[in-house]
Amino acid sequence: DMVPTCSALARKPDKLTILRMAVSHMKSLRGTGNTSTDGTYKPSFLTDQELKHLILEAADGFLFIVSCETGRVVYVSDSVTPVLNQPQSQWFGSTLYDQVHPDDVDKLREQLSTSENALTGRILDLKTGTVKKEGQQSMRMCMGSRRSFICRMRCGNATVDPVSMNRLSFMRNRTRNGLGAVKDGEPHFVVVHCTGYIKAWPPAGVSLPDDDPDAGQGSKFCLVAIGRLQVTSSPSCVDMNTVCQPTEFISRHNTDCLFTFVDHRCVATVGYQPQELLGKDIVDFCHPEDHQLLRDSFQQVVKLKGQVLSVMFRFRSKNQEWLWMRTSFFTFQNPYSDEIEYII
Repeated sequence: DMVPTCSALARKPDKLTILRMAVSHMKSLRGTGNTSTDGTYKPSFLTDQELKHLILEAADGFLFIVSCETGRVVYVSDSVTPVLNQPQSQWFGSTLYDQVHPDDVDKLREQLSTSENALTGRILDLKTGTVKKEGQQSMRMCMGSRRSFICRMRCGNATVDPVSMNRLSFMRNRTRNGLGAVKDGEPHFVVVHCTGYIKAWPPAGVSLPDDDPDAGQGSKFCLVAIGRLQVTSSPSCVDMNTVCQPTEFISRHNTDCLFTFVDHRCVATVGYQPQELLGKDIVDFCHPEDHQLLRDSFQQVVKLKGQVLSVMFRFRSKNQEWLWMRTSFFTFQNPYSDEIEYII
């Protein structure tokens, strides 16, 4: 009775038929009735253009199509502007080799290669765990058509809406900083992660105009990919010339605020040896104006029963300097007695 198509049948269907009709009914309720035979999915209330914009916005990236033979940019979405600060028109008519860092040109050429040598090799059979040689052309094309690589791309100076692109601007700045300082007059580059597939170009049934630069070159391929900003963690020049110092340490306290454990990083952070802090009241190392704040915080974290509480206070280092310290602490409770064992 829950599946309308089943109740409309003249006689009672078998279990397999009921299962098929139930799946079809669930798809129609979820708006997936237009799922095509190739497994692609698009909600019925979205146009292709709207779906493309939603995907690119969610991916924080831009779509581009590049000729594998020449590297010429066949298409690029307008979202390239907020991602790379470059106008869409600047990409059209150029080659992808012009947009990437000179040191990444060889890597890009390798990714655009469709030669037999680049596609041959051995593959791992996930079902049996054995390594097999690629024997069929279809298997070679299936395995070799996917591309995923990281390269550096130019970052322009186009005007971008600051309200809509706050997150991308933040990511771009982190990425640029990860590559180190940029000298005046030198182009800016950001790290971009490109993922996509090698496809036949032009598509079946589509003919290129006579004035198209790629017309008349016979069978060819193109790379259809999405580029996304890749946040790097490469050290800057300053980081390379200085020793990385710990900026935090873990301590354990009883309910009277006394240190019962301190890890060794406290030496580099506040200058004290662990044994110099054990048995001492943390409030004694706190600025007089922050004494009440810290004691109230300890009382409050006991009431929170396991929830994290964060406070800022001034801590006296061994060289008698006041250091602003952000402390996040919580209680550990005995799971059987529900009593507080200690505060971390």
